[in-house]
Amino acid sequence: MLNSSTYKVGIYIRLSREDEDKTNESESIVNQRNFILEYMQNNDFILYAEYVDDGYTGTNFDRPAFKRMIDDIEAKRINMVITKDMSRLGRDISESCHYVEKYFSEKRVRYIAINDGIDTYVDCLGNNMIGFKAVFNDWYARDISKKIKSSVTTKKKQGKFLGAHAPYGYVKNPNNKYRLIVDPVASQVVKTIYDMYIKGNSLQKIARYLTKQKIARPSIHKKMNYKDSVKTKDIWDERTVDDILKNPNYTGDLTQCRRKKVNHKSKKVIHTLPSEWVVVENTHEPIIDKETFNLVQDIYAKNRNINYKSTNLLLRGFLYCKECGHTIGINTSSDKKRHYTICNHYRKYSLNGFCTCHSMRYETLEQAVLDDIRKMCKGCIDTSKFESILKNNNKKTKKLGEINNRISNAKNIIETNKKNIQDMYLDKLNGVITMDMYQEISNRLSEEISINQDLIEQLKREQKSLLDNKIYDYSDYKEKIEEYLSFKKPSRNLLASIIDKITMDEQKNIEVYYKIKPIYGKIN
Repeated sequence: MLNSSTYKVGIYIRLSREDEDKTNESESIVNQRNFILEYMQNNDFILYAEYVDDGYTGTNFDRPAFKRMIDDIEAKRINMVITKDMSRLGRDISESCHYVEKYFSEKRVRYIAINDGIDTYVDCLGNNMIGFKAVFNDWYARDISKKIKSSVTTKKKQGKFLGAHAPYGYVKNPNNKYRLIVDPVASQVVKTIYDMYIKGNSLQKIARYLTKQKIARPSIHKKMNYKDSVKTKDIWDERTVDDILKNPNYTGDLTQCRRKKVNHKSKKVIHTLPSEWVVVENTHEPIIDKETFNLVQDIYAKNRNINYKSTNLLLRGFLYCKECGHTIGINTSSDKKRHYTICNHYRKYSLNGFCTCHSMRYETLEQAVLDDIRKMCKGCIDTSKFESILKNNNKKTKKLGEINNRISNAKNIIETNKKNIQDMYLDKLNGVITMDMYQEISNRLSEEISINQDLIEQLKREQKSLLDNKIYDYSDYKEKIEEYLSFKKPSRNLLASIIDKITMDEQKNIEVYYKIKPIYGKIN
């Protein structure tokens, strides 16, 4: 066996993010170092190199200092590794056992985990517990991950924003990091994106426009805010525009948990189902009203499978089979001059006898639907009634409703916090909690009360400003009415704003379901 003076010792120190939150100072970088150095001094070991990973989880071995230590082992610069305990090396069962029981032995490297009594060059009880320690460390990491996730989810359900960076269009409130406030520059870009999409522009066209205007894309805008260096070209892509158009946070409803890690050991992030999202309404000022956002989602759904060659077919994505409920597709003739409808369920399962063809000349169908829309606008809804409907959807009216909801929400938070403070005071008197615990939680709740009181005052000022402004400009409404009634330039986006869906039965009867009034038209 080598004597202590012939060992080239590397000490490995790791501090994870969850450890940083602990008050136990023995887990700090400084104390780990001092603890190991004292052990080395008592055993006459000489330090060759120190490897420190500060803020890295033990469930992943892709750490810079750890990899540098492995490189030094491969180059035979060190032949001994010491850690405070085995959990500092890592918390993954398979990886930890691999390094301790196989890799170090094959490379003739002595490994010591001081607190666990592990020494791979000595026959000791600690070595027999390596597998158990690995299991316990992995379980601990899994348990901590669950507790952190539960705590984070609770805070999100309270309407606290916990993202590292605010969504593009917002910034974190400097007085309350859990709240979002509107970014005056980026919010205008968001509005431009929604406006362009509703007017019929494709994602690619919007991205090219923003690039041409030399508008900083979200990642660059964030770095500019944080005064980081910017080396990449400022080019917008379709995916960025797509993410902005699908983000519900712009309506003022805080939507979190839209993505999650596969598990506590993996870095891979996947999108979650809407049912898994944590949504708290009216937590911040909206950039896009909900009517506009919902319209964009509707247009997006109908354009989902449309390529650039088929955008001239206005009704693609609106058509459904009356019998089976599946979508109706549109086939193109061999000469590419005519189009015909077909039930997609029938097309896929015709050999099994599912549904029927539902074939109809598309050009005839489109003309009949457009005529029905004109007829509906002129006959079913006169100009004055249509204008009245649009006035009732006035954005200022909706804004007042949103303000009232936010005021009500803030008042509820204040009342709840006041009650919690009273209950905690009784707990303190009864000895259930300590004075320190009472003061800490009471201060936090009082701070939140103060923030919501300020928010109510701000919202009341906005409310008064809207109520005092009684001059409304209806020119936009009249223009929209004329567009509906004349239908001179029909577009898929205009259709999406007034039509929910169109159904066809086996006898080629067409039903148009309208959004602007709870009626439908029948076309024979």
